[in-house]
Amino acid sequence: MVIIANTVLFITLALFTGIHILEAVPNEQRPKLRIPKFLLSALAIVMIVASFIPIALIAEQTANLSDEPFIAVLASSLFEFTIGQGFVAFVCFLIIVFVARFTVKGREKGRFLLLLPVFGMILATGWSSHAASMSDQGYIFNVIHMTSALSWSGVLFIASFFSIGEDRWLRFFQWFTPFALTMVLLLFVSGIGMVTLITPEYTNSWLLPYGQWQSLKHLLFIPLVFYGFAHGFIMKKRLNDPLKYGNKRKPRFSLQMESMVLVVVFLVTSIMAEQEPPHEVAQTLEFTEVSGFASQAIATDLLSSETVTWSANTPAILMAGAAITILVFFIYSVGTRRPFWLAPIYIALFVFTGHATLMSGADVETTGEGTPEDMDTEPIEVEVMNDTEATVGDEWTLEAEVTQEGDPVEDADYVIFEVWHDEDEQGAMIDGVHVGDGIYEVEYQFQEASTYYVQPHVTARGMHRMPVHEVEVDEQ
Repeated sequence: MVIIANTVLFITLALFTGIHILEAVPNEQRPKLRIPKFLLSALAIVMIVASFIPIALIAEQTANLSDEPFIAVLASSLFEFTIGQGFVAFVCFLIIVFVARFTVKGREKGRFLLLLPVFGMILATGWSSHAASMSDQGYIFNVIHMTSALSWSGVLFIASFFSIGEDRWLRFFQWFTPFALTMVLLLFVSGIGMVTLITPEYTNSWLLPYGQWQSLKHLLFIPLVFYGFAHGFIMKKRLNDPLKYGNKRKPRFSLQMESMVLVVVFLVTSIMAEQEPPHEVAQTLEFTEVSGFASQAIATDLLSSETVTWSANTPAILMAGAAITILVFFIYSVGTRRPFWLAPIYIALFVFTGHATLMSGADVETTGEGTPEDMDTEPIEVEVMNDTEATVGDEWTLEAEVTQEGDPVEDADYVIFEVWHDEDEQGAMIDGVHVGDGIYEVEYQFQEASTYYVQPHVTARGMHRMPVHEVEVDEQ
């Protein structure tokens, strides 16, 4: 449900953005548009509903767990959770857009001002993303990523599905080509920034569903870039000389195919948003299963002393050659205006062969010290050394003792304490500090009366442990 809602939100927000960008462009520089009068209002309603669905589901789950009234929990979700705060801001900017449209009505030069509240809607939408939850830098990367993707795709959607007439395509491509190239460049730069933050172990992430979907998204991006190349250069050349190349079919159908690929990208992005992001893959695998495909192609687990590497073996080289060949024919097909249904076939073949290239060359290798042969096979033990009762406002030192055969483990790869209570949307993750004798600790203060859960995520000597410790916190 959430995946569908997010996909619909991305598509409708792209359409909404595309309309306002094209309205700011002089009429002679864009195809003649026939946009239904009800479309903007319909898009607004759909966007509100689609962005509200995840909040309602969170509120419903929280209300069921806490036995509190749904309305009270919903109100709390809207103003206390980041996803709710983003929704409130989104609706405010949306209202501003519609009010401002009356202000600039009949004034073509003022229409570009409408892009300001539209950008505010994008800012609000990105507030609850994975990247934004990590740091301000992640939020900035995400906003740039969303703005460029929605602007590029929105113009494509509107120009390809709501244009009429065939006499302005060349003038449209003259400004849209550099515009699209700029958006692609911003997508690329911001995408690298987000991958660095969310998926620092890129090849290791292939073991997880998030990493598998991410690789598919990146593979889909490649034919999109070549689509832009074919439209911006090859097709523009043909439009510029219709006597030489003929004038049988205009680029509308080809642009529609490119738009459909972007819809698939939005769907994949929505699926990724519901997966556990792989900040540290070995840690994430403690509570997330290995992707079914990766378990067959790469490995069923990953120790802290192991990493997924990629090498250009014979199967990978063969599949890469097939992928490149498909791209060549894809560009030729789009640029020469062959039957438009060939493009999705080429794209599907490219994604398949590209993904096969990655998986064929992927393998798990042991790195650094502490190979499995050198490790003690006895299990590590983790014990939370805290009481089970506390008072609101207490400053606690959460402690976990890590041992192996009774001896302290002082070389754990990481110890991260996760703390949450019954009404939390997500727990707090705090890095533990080793203070000696296998004791790892963090400082924490209980803020409200509830049942809290303390779970140290420990990886040491190729093994994982994550016991749960319950603490009843009462008022003073």
